[in-house]
Amino acid sequence: MKGRLWPWLNSIRAHMILLALGTIAAITAINIIAINIDYGPSSSPVSLYEMTRIVRGLEIVQIPPKLIERGRVAQAPASEGSAERVISRLLAARLALPERDVRVRLQSDRYRPQVIVDEARIYADEGAANPALLGGFTIYIRQTDGAWHTHSRIVDYWQARSVRFWRYATYYLGILIVLPLAMLFSARFNRPVQAFAASADRIGAGRYDRPVPVAGPTEIRQAAVALNDMQERIAHLVRERTALVGAIAHDLRTPLSNLRFRIANADAETRASAEAEIRHMEQLIGSTLDYVDGEGRPLIAEPLDLGSLLQTLADDCRDRGANVAFVPTQKLTVRGDIIRLRRLFGNLMENALKFGSRVDLTYDRDGDAVVVDFVDDGPGMAEEDLPRAFDPFFRGERSRNRSTGGIGLGLAIAESAARAHEGSIELSNVPGGFRARVRLPIGAATATAM
Repeated sequence: MKGRLWPWLNSIRAHMILLALGTIAAITAINIIAINIDYGPSSSPVSLYEMTRIVRGLEIVQIPPKLIERGRVAQAPASEGSAERVISRLLAARLALPERDVRVRLQSDRYRPQVIVDEARIYADEGAANPALLGGFTIYIRQTDGAWHTHSRIVDYWQARSVRFWRYATYYLGILIVLPLAMLFSARFNRPVQAFAASADRIGAGRYDRPVPVAGPTEIRQAAVALNDMQERIAHLVRERTALVGAIAHDLRTPLSNLRFRIANADAETRASAEAEIRHMEQLIGSTLDYVDGEGRPLIAEPLDLGSLLQTLADDCRDRGANVAFVPTQKLTVRGDIIRLRRLFGNLMENALKFGSRVDLTYDRDGDAVVVDFVDDGPGMAEEDLPRAFDPFFRGERSRNRSTGGIGLGLAIAESAARAHEGSIELSNVPGGFRARVRLPIGAATATAM
């Protein structure tokens, strides 16, 4: 029973149900707390008759004496609005005072002014108008010396502040309770999903050395197991393909040696033509073995001085008479596989020299990556051929073809080496030539001016 129940309890559906129930429970608990909080004396309406008793210093049932403030001011503000003027007039009549000596200011918007006006209009003839105020108010009565006595109801003001405080407090309390709960569930979902996505990216880049962690909800675990199985099958197929291609390329060397021996006694023209074809086949075999080695060889990363590596490459090309412009500008220490990086930079250099008479080699740091540019002055590549430039054995039909000695594996080998370092190569036509840009992550690399 437990074995069948646990996958469901650990599923995304169960987690979402639990999150919804937890949120509902938290909000319900907060509302219950808010409802049962003692906000102090409840608000109650105060009639015009009771306002008269307040002015005369008599007690009323609705408001305890301690919730009435009395004071004295030199000048009272004028009544504003129809409701305040009506109440002032009615109160003055009840107190048998001139209307000019009585003023009422309402301190709260918790009343309906039109209802007060209508009540005074309809009941005034019978002397029965007795409007009630729910909010706070202040009554001003002018004395014989010209000063004004005040009688203020403060319960509603205090209570309104208390109610507002606890209302917002419960809102924020709800957020503080629900938000961590949501973040907890979100983190539980996000971590395995992010690991899953990272593993899928590595598989898409051709790296099958790290399985997806089998963790998280049941659906993510099932997907991780399926992806790991697929990854293992793909890796097995790649290894078989690589081994097959390598074996064929290796075994072809023996018949080529036999052919070279057999044409030794042929006439000069036949021998020259056959040897040219044999050299081309040997070049093809060598490049194929390099490609296979790059696909199947594990990455061995170590600290490398990028400037020194590029300087060695430029010097080797200059020794062969090539026109290569390179000046080391800074010392960049990166981590990489020296064999694969030599193939990467070497193939791009050979490719540039094959189609141009001059190559400008530069490098620089760009954030958390290093950028190496190979710019030649050759004819470039057709725009429609650029997306396929890294396909094995692909050769452009206009200028970068077999007549120039290319066999279509140089860029594929370079791209495989860049991908193994989690980098990339960008090819583009530039004014007056062609550019191959290598972008490699350098992680904890250090840079020093030279």
